[in-house]
Amino acid sequence: MDPQGELDLAYMNTLMTVQAPEKPDLAALLSRLDELRVAERRAVSARMVSVAGHLIGTPLNVIAGRAALLRTNSTPEAIEENVRRIEEQVERLAQRIRRLIDYFGLAEPPTALRHVSEVLDECLELYRPVAELHGVTIQLSSEGVEPLRIEGSVSPLVLSTLLSLGVRTTAPGQNISLSARDDGPKAALFELGLPGLQPPPANFDRFEPPEHGVRYDVGALEALWVCLGLARRAGGGLEIVKAAAGSGVTVRFRVVAA
Repeated sequence: MDPQGELDLAYMNTLMTVQAPEKPDLAALLSRLDELRVAERRAVSARMVSVAGHLIGTPLNVIAGRAALLRTNSTPEAIEENVRRIEEQVERLAQRIRRLIDYFGLAEPPTALRHVSEVLDECLELYRPVAELHGVTIQLSSEGVEPLRIEGSVSPLVLSTLLSLGVRTTAPGQNISLSARDDGPKAALFELGLPGLQPPPANFDRFEPPEHGVRYDVGALEALWVCLGLARRAGGGLEIVKAAAGSGVTVRFRVVAA
């Protein structure tokens, strides 16, 4: 074979052995996006707590100092001055909290309605691949939800956050159950069985951190608080109870339906 023929043959062999780049694994990408979503929520929460502490710390210190002065100086002039300063700081504190709420408050959710079945399909399309990547199965059951329509932005956010939490806390080989049904003429009820999640601590529904000495995963509690707040904002509710059988909890998310 002439030299040119050898070069052509070597070139063809090279083309045949070069493999096309592998397509990205969709499940892995969705899982990574979910991890980033959780990390972002944690970072935002930590920053907000820091900002809130800074905004209210100084007024509270002034109030505490003036209250101490009231105990040591009972002259009418001193009492009047200390009370005036305390009232100033109370008003300052109230203004700062109002500004914080107004600035970071959620915009009113859009009024567009979506069918319950559509919301379920969307959430499963996002999190079923992630669950399978972690060796977890999501089992779905729905009864009579075809005619029901619900608020179309907050409800999917609550469901997807709960599914994300469920996948992260469920051991490989276990199942997450998700069911939907009508709950009266004007409501839909979603129930999730999360076998790897423990019941939240007392006063969970008051957005209070656990009592001293009570251990509970910070990320899980934060996600549940987010879901509780969003559920109430949408005119619904969120209830978390110990699973009737086996380990974990049952989460009930009730939402107004049309």
